[in-house]
Amino acid sequence: MTDTTETTTDAWEWLQQVRGLDAELLDRLGVKARGNMVGVPYVRRGRHYGWKRRTIEKRFWFEPSDVEHFLWNRDILDDDTLADQPIIITEGEFDALSVMQAGHVRVVSIPDGWTDGMEGGDGAKMRPLIEAEGALRNSPCVIVAGDNDSTGASFLRAVGGLLEGHPVRYVEWPDDCKDANDVLRKLGEAEIVTRINSAKTLDPKGGTITGFSDLPPLPDRRVLRLGMPPFDYVMAFEVKAMSVLTGIPGHGKSTLMRFACHHIIKHENIRVGHIGLETHAHALRDHLSRLATGKAWSDLVTAERDRLTETLDRHWRVVHRVYSGDVGHNLGWLRSMVHALAVRDQCKMIVLDPWNELEHLPEKGESMTQYINFALQQIRQWAEQWDCHIAVVAHPRKIGHDGKIFIPSGYDIAESAAFANKPSLGLTVHMVDGNDPHVKLRVWKVRDVNLYGFGKGTAEVEFDPGMMTYRRRTHA
Repeated sequence: MTDTTETTTDAWEWLQQVRGLDAELLDRLGVKARGNMVGVPYVRRGRHYGWKRRTIEKRFWFEPSDVEHFLWNRDILDDDTLADQPIIITEGEFDALSVMQAGHVRVVSIPDGWTDGMEGGDGAKMRPLIEAEGALRNSPCVIVAGDNDSTGASFLRAVGGLLEGHPVRYVEWPDDCKDANDVLRKLGEAEIVTRINSAKTLDPKGGTITGFSDLPPLPDRRVLRLGMPPFDYVMAFEVKAMSVLTGIPGHGKSTLMRFACHHIIKHENIRVGHIGLETHAHALRDHLSRLATGKAWSDLVTAERDRLTETLDRHWRVVHRVYSGDVGHNLGWLRSMVHALAVRDQCKMIVLDPWNELEHLPEKGESMTQYINFALQQIRQWAEQWDCHIAVVAHPRKIGHDGKIFIPSGYDIAESAAFANKPSLGLTVHMVDGNDPHVKLRVWKVRDVNLYGFGKGTAEVEFDPGMMTYRRRTHA
């Protein structure tokens, strides 16, 4: 079918001739067209609450603009007579209409498109999916029919992470077709049916076996960096991996990690989740204030505080421990926090500070060495599964003796070599002399020298205790 977008100005004619959508289906679902504008109705629990508007020229907006957005066609998920049918999710209403035109009924669409890279940006785009999670799980499986690009792969990973433990499949469109509507226009309804019926399983239990021609959608390996020397030669945080930062108490582990997160946010435009088990949230806020404004929080005027808070809310999530009789702050609790931060709040980097403050409860008959190996293996798997980096700050179990200089590594953290073997990056911060703010950053583990751009080694930096910041050392 020839694309007549340039010559068609009537939206109703455009829906049929250019988009290939059936007029009867459009009318039955309440889609309206006037002039060059299309209106797609949004309904929840039988009540119409808004319109998704778009022009032929592809300008989008929602009316009214201040209402909560649910999945388009959300009510179909509550129809128990369809509970034995799979649910198909698309990235746009026209794609959902195309799938429905091909004969599927239980079809929904996210209301506001998707965002590549940040897996949903500020988390607003996840909310319609989170609201519908229970209904989505009430199905034999969920089939993701997203776009045939990196954004579609990001969308698939987000749905798979949210519905962990529930069967999720994904559709592969032909190479020259971007989405379901593209397939409808170029190849017809039968090809949509064929592609949906051959949807592949995402993350089958225990793993998957493929050739190289049919690899499942995988993101390019992404490394989060500070974007400033010399730190980029000793600090690189790979998404889907974990790192370990250690050092003698009082030498600045937490301070360095917060400094690193602040600059990674600036350089990578991500959100960080902070699980601080020793640091009061007000101390964290004050440190970030000094890094962002050069002033302590207490020295900011109201307008400055408001601006800083808005920025911090956009880029940080802070976990607070709540003590109750039925919740222990152990590995299971940590898993729930990491899952919420990564999936719900879209944090690309999550900091656990420190490891030693978790409640460590080995199973009966399990040694501490076995427990630590299992725990770090779990943390590494969570990072891979939920598409984030998890940075673990850990105190060493010994701090040296006989006045000798002691710079710990992963082997000095606990009764296990796992801290040395499991991370993608292992780093120690060591303050040489309290009177001379000379700090050594020693890299003792690098998983991928070619990807990270450096190997094992040491960098020397200076620490400014007033601003709680680090900078390149300018003199020996």
